[in-house]
Amino acid sequence: MNFSNKKEGNFLGSKPSVKKHHKHDVNLQKNATIYFQVGLILCLLFAYGLLEMRFQNVETTNPQLGVVDEPPTEFLMNSFQVYKEPIEEPVVEKKKSPTDSPELEVISNTDTSAETTDTFLSHDSSNEKPDLDAGDVHIVEVPEDPINIMLVEKVPVFPGCESATNNDQRRACLNAKVSNFVKNQFNTDKGQNIGLQGVQKIYVNFKINKNGDIEILQTRAPHDILEKEAKRVVNKLPKMIPAQHGNKKVDVLYTLPIAFQVRY
Repeated sequence: MNFSNKKEGNFLGSKPSVKKHHKHDVNLQKNATIYFQVGLILCLLFAYGLLEMRFQNVETTNPQLGVVDEPPTEFLMNSFQVYKEPIEEPVVEKKKSPTDSPELEVISNTDTSAETTDTFLSHDSSNEKPDLDAGDVHIVEVPEDPINIMLVEKVPVFPGCESATNNDQRRACLNAKVSNFVKNQFNTDKGQNIGLQGVQKIYVNFKINKNGDIEILQTRAPHDILEKEAKRVVNKLPKMIPAQHGNKKVDVLYTLPIAFQVRY
């Protein structure tokens, strides 16, 4: 019988089905991986851009020790007034001939017979001239207020600025000479010795009088030692050619700012 052969043939003919992977499925898997990587890179770039927008690079420079030049016009101290002692003018006493002073009488309102004009105006001294001696009269000169250096007609001339031809050149030369003089004379170690830190600013308000000499009016500093040092330096400024205003010598005001940094 062919039963066994048929059965064997059926057994051999029934092979297990193998699932075949198509190329399209493989490409989809590769593309998904690439898309994930590209998306991750874009997210990282976006986050990095946000961080760069929020944080800015700030360049810092180390400050240098020394006297800082500042234009005097930026630190004009107009808020304070220089105290001046009142000058008492001598009172000239007029010599008069001795006369009896009138007596003050209290008159009732009901008494119409009394006349007040006779009581208060009994002595007429309009025609009398007092006898004055020449030694009794003292002429008092009223001091003139100093003029701001920015308003004076002719600025004081610092030694070495004689070649300046106009007011602007004389003022610029004066500022440069004074600044260099202070840099060379001021002892910046004073601030370190008293424990100060950072930038220290000192203001000295002085006048150049009619003789060209320096007169300090007021100083302002964080410490008394710095004030004394500023006064010492300013008092050493050389004699100058005085300023002129209206064809006469006048006093001028000058404000000197001094700034330096204390570093350890």
